[in-house]
Amino acid sequence: MKISKLFSSIVLGGFVLLTANGVVQAAPNIPVKDVQIINAKLCADIKASLTLNKGTNGLVTISGTVTNIGKGNFNTASVAEMIMNLAYAPKYSYMMTGVSVIMVSKPFSTLKAGESFAVNTSYQIPDFGGWNPAVAAPNAKRLFTLRVIRQDGSPYMSGEDCNTGNNTASGEVSYLDVKH
Repeated sequence: MKISKLFSSIVLGGFVLLTANGVVQAAPNIPVKDVQIINAKLCADIKASLTLNKGTNGLVTISGTVTNIGKGNFNTASVAEMIMNLAYAPKYSYMMTGVSVIMVSKPFSTLKAGESFAVNTSYQIPDFGGWNPAVAAPNAKRLFTLRVIRQDGSPYMSGEDCNTGNNTASGEVSYLDVKH
C-alpha cells in the first residue's frame, strides 16, 4: 500500500470515528412546523416631557422636549402644542374657568428614531401675588401641558405611534392671584 493511500485511509477512518462519537455532527433536522418566523415591525414612539421653572414675579419658564424613543422612524404630519389652563379656588376646576390658551404650536412630519426637538416658552402670570405668600394661601393654579397630536386632529393609526399614552406631559404651579 502506498503512503498516500495509507494516509487517506487514516484520515477517512478518523473522520468516521469522530462522526460516530458525536464530535462532528451535521445540522439537526428541524421540522418545518417548529420554525417560527419573527416579523417585528420597527415602530415609532413619540414621547413628550416637560419641566417648569418658577421665576421671580410670576415668570414661568417651560422647557419641553418631543423625542422618538421608538425603534422606527416617525413619518406622520403632527403638531406639538404647549397649552396653559387656569383654575381658581375653591374648586380648582379648569373646565369651570374656561381659560385655555395654546401658547406654542410647532408642526412636524418626520422624526428619526432617537431624535428629539425642543418646545420652549415662558409665561408671565398676571396679577401675581407670590408663590407661597405668608398673607394668604395660593388661590389659583396654572396647568401647562405639552401634547403631540396629528395635524388633522384624528387619532394615530396603528403603526404610526406605538404608545400614544406618553404623547402628553404636564406640570402645575400654584400661586396667589391678587384679584381673586
